Amino acid sequence: MRNIGNARSLILKPVLAIFLINLIFSSAFSQNISPAPFDFGKVKMWNNPRATFTFTNTSGKRILFLPVQYQRNLYINLPEGYIQPGQTVQIEAVYYTEDKGNFSVSQPIYISGSDEPVYLEIRGKILSFHPDAKMACPTIEHQKNPLAKEAIATITVYDKSTGQAMNGVDILLVGASSNYFAERTKKVNFPLRGVPIGLYQLDISKPGYRPVQQIQYINSNTGDLVFELEPVKSDETPIMDQPDASGNDEIIEIEKPQDNDMDAIERIRKMMDERFKDRRIIERDVMVVKDGADTSPVPVDTLPIAQTTDVPKKDFDDSGLLNSDKYSSNNLVFLIDVSGSMKIEDKLEVMKTSMISLVNILRKQDMVTIVIYSTKARVVLTATPGDQKDKIIAVINDLRANGSSYGSEGLTMAYEIARTHFIRNGNNQVILASDGLFNSPGVTHNDIYAMANSQAQTGVVTSVVGFGNKQEAKEFMQHLAADGRGNFIQILDQQAAQSALVAEIMHNALRR
Repeated sequence: MRNIGNARSLILKPVLAIFLINLIFSSAFSQNISPAPFDFGKVKMWNNPRATFTFTNTSGKRILFLPVQYQRNLYINLPEGYIQPGQTVQIEAVYYTEDKGNFSVSQPIYISGSDEPVYLEIRGKILSFHPDAKMACPTIEHQKNPLAKEAIATITVYDKSTGQAMNGVDILLVGASSNYFAERTKKVNFPLRGVPIGLYQLDISKPGYRPVQQIQYINSNTGDLVFELEPVKSDETPIMDQPDASGNDEIIEIEKPQDNDMDAIERIRKMMDERFKDRRIIERDVMVVKDGADTSPVPVDTLPIAQTTDVPKKDFDDSGLLNSDKYSSNNLVFLIDVSGSMKIEDKLEVMKTSMISLVNILRKQDMVTIVIYSTKARVVLTATPGDQKDKIIAVINDLRANGSSYGSEGLTMAYEIARTHFIRNGNNQVILASDGLFNSPGVTHNDIYAMANSQAQTGVVTSVVGFGNKQEAKEFMQHLAADGRGNFIQILDQQAAQSALVAEIMHNALRR
């Protein structure tokens, strides 16, 4: 009996230690948003009222809210700059919808210093709409896709290991009122024909690959939705013949069960049981690797606790640089407007402050390029490792504003550089800083939006740091960031500048 007791003690001690470590970290990083949830109750004449939340930093260290990307149905206004220990701030949210009835939204908000998000939740019941109610988060409307008459959007799926576009994919769309399913697509660019505009859960799967899910609002401006599937390395992975690529793809509507969304999704999965059975076998088993050799699959629920427990990673290492275990490498190309208007209100100086704050936390594996434009565009800093801080900061400090805003040439140059130094599985990002419109001869705004969108599909994100209050210019920059799948950032003063780009890069480089 004594031996059994000692054995139990040896087993329980490491488990208890892990539990205590997690308890300490969860206490250090525990954060709450209140109220949880914000409940509008029953609302007549809905006109997009604001939900106001309170957040108090209880972590004992200063933190940042990481940016939330633009969404059609939810606008979130997060505080800018660092939040000091004990400081209380407000978060505002506005919900947009086309549908009456009950709604419930849960949006993750990420904070520096923690891998786990806090959740902002909104719910209520819309009885009727005000004539002025907006159906979608305000932004400039996209140019109509020429294919919109034939297909509301397209889906392209890539093999994550090879980068090759794939057919033979199963696509399931779970909507509020209808569900749609396509089996073993024939074309690599699958058109969504006959699918109504709306919010859907997309389930993309293929035998031999780990499936992915994504919530997506789909309309005629959605364009090409891109997904990557990661191959599963297993001797039991079935070898599937590629489907005949000839003929047309077809998506069929599936009757929507009259129950809640989670029940509906589960019932659809049961309907597709035979089609998805190979995928579930792969998901159920985990390959355990020892000394470079694969062992037999081990069921997840039999793995030791120590193998499934993670301790939150720090944002910065002991040198004050980004933690490489938490943040991937960065390929950053800055495109800076140095036209005469950037002198006004020290816009360029504020941008310099933000860039220098970012450079101070970059590592050797991070690359920085600086392109400037006014009457002409030119490279003032070729791709330089982030540990050469003196060299990068000297170029930043030497920037001067003068000339006109001919930006399309600079944007083309920035994208070419970003593709030349592309980092696979890294953060490849063009960051434009400007206070106005591009007035390049012979180039329309739609041309620029299309260029940003095509680059985003290859993995180069475009974010925009916008200065000034001109509405037309602001809409142009917001539209450019949305098409580039990046963020629109406003820096109002030197204090906000200290953290604006740091938060942006931490958000995009975070290993997820």
